[in-house]
This record gives sequence, C-alpha cells and structure tokens, in this order.
Amino acid sequence: MEFKETELPGVGKKFSVITSKGDKIAVVVHLSGKKELFYFEADDYDEPVCDIEMNDEEAKQLGSILMGTYFQPVQEEAKQLLLKNLIIEWVKVDENSPLKDKSIKEAEVRRKSGATIISIIRGENTITNPLPDEVIREGDVLIVVGNKEQIRKFMQEFNVSSK
Repeated sequence: MEFKETELPGVGKKFSVITSKGDKIAVVVHLSGKKELFYFEADDYDEPVCDIEMNDEEAKQLGSILMGTYFQPVQEEAKQLLLKNLIIEWVKVDENSPLKDKSIKEAEVRRKSGATIISIIRGENTITNPLPDEVIREGDVLIVVGNKEQIRKFMQEFNVSSK
C-alpha cells in the first residue's frame, strides 16, 4: 500500500492510497468540509472511474464502516481479543516534542512507553517499518501501535497529540 497526503492551496487536502492490487483511491477534504471520493483503476490514474461527493455525516459513517467500528465480521476469538486491545494512533511531531531530531533508538520509544512506531509519514513519503536509526523530524506523522496504556504513555512521554 502506498499513502500520500497533498496540500491543495485554497481547496483543502488530498489523501491518496494505492492498494496492493494497484487501484487508486483519492479523498479530497475541502476547506468547506465537503468530501469527495475518487476511484481510479490500476491502468489509469488520470481519469477516475467514479467520484462520490459526501457530506460530513456520510463520510463519518463510511469511515466507521471501513475502520470496523460499525460492523465487525465474525473472527476467531484470539483475533478479537487482540484487536480489542490494539490501538493504532496517528500523531504529529511538533517543534516541542522530545522526539524531534532523535532516532527511534535514541528516543527509547519502546522502553519508555511500550508502544511501537510502525510507519512515519514525511511529506509525500511513507516510511513503513522504520529502522531504529531512523531520525524523527518536526512535522512527521507517526503511526504508533500499542495497547491503551502504552499509547497513553507514548503521548505523555513524548508530548505529542493525535493527528
């Protein structure tokens, strides 16, 4: 999967995902709050096959379905227990964060919080499964995974907030 976030000056932001099968989905969130969803087939990223305009309520409903909060298919008990205790949080590193300009190893993220940084979104690039020597920069969006307590410790220890 490839993820990209793009500023659209005067319009809002565009979020693009290229799936493992090569299809592209783009979401444009307008400054007005309007949301547009575009679907592109793998062989043509220039012309969307379809586009859907949604209001805020419709977008939230679709998001809750995709996140699995609206409906969970039947799963094995062990998977349900794991997912129940697993939290994935997106956090932005600002100028005051003690993470800024330190490697994951230097910051001792796992030792101090128990949480794990599974991806770093840096501008238009996504670093998946970053190495311990990866240096965290101001403006990075970290995707952090852990249980509720580990995420709480991470947020507190490293002075970050949800994106």
